[in-house]
Amino acid sequence: MKINYNVTGNERKKLVKLISEITEIPSKYLGIPSCAYQVGPYHIGKDGELTFDNELDQDNIKTLMKKLQDAGFEADVDEPTPAEAETEETGLIIQIPKDSLSDEDLEKLAKLLEAKGSLIKKALDVEALPIEADEKRISFPWFSKLPNPDEIKAYSQFITKLCEMAKTQKRITVKEKEVDNEKYAFRCFLLRLGFIGEEFKTHRKILLQNLSGSSAFKGGAPSETDQ
Repeated sequence: MKINYNVTGNERKKLVKLISEITEIPSKYLGIPSCAYQVGPYHIGKDGELTFDNELDQDNIKTLMKKLQDAGFEADVDEPTPAEAETEETGLIIQIPKDSLSDEDLEKLAKLLEAKGSLIKKALDVEALPIEADEKRISFPWFSKLPNPDEIKAYSQFITKLCEMAKTQKRITVKEKEVDNEKYAFRCFLLRLGFIGEEFKTHRKILLQNLSGSSAFKGGAPSETDQ
């Protein structure tokens, strides 16, 4: 996962020092050409981009992000997009290792996102679902603003399970179906992905909060708790 704090020079040094103090892990300067710092599992790039593995303890990440925010480090940045001469706030990029998915799996993942695209975009409150891959990582730069820690946990788990489905499904139908009850349809999809039981109750609530309808009744009857 990568979060960009957009700081350089002394401000970046302050960021690194604070991360070191919070985690109680000494920082290490990695030198040229990266000019990056390493603080345990956290990698801080030359422009203040904080990168870490998605498998890290979410409570520790939540605590770190909260303390950085309290210290005045806001995780947002304006960057020009290659296609348009405009600026766009880059809040959160979720990443997985490149070897997690084969080329065939990536194709199936793209088809899955196309088939469920409208519901996923509305559920996550995002405008597009691009996938970017290089030699080391597969990136999902979907979020223009930084979600809160609970949302980050839910969204990371959601992307992980999408990738798992792409690996296990032999084929995926691309055609997107029209949906009358968004919450019910997406809840069924979440259950197919494995968001089952009390363990994923908060995740389901977050992933359903932006959708209309009722998660409990296919016909859209009102319910007090849609999760």
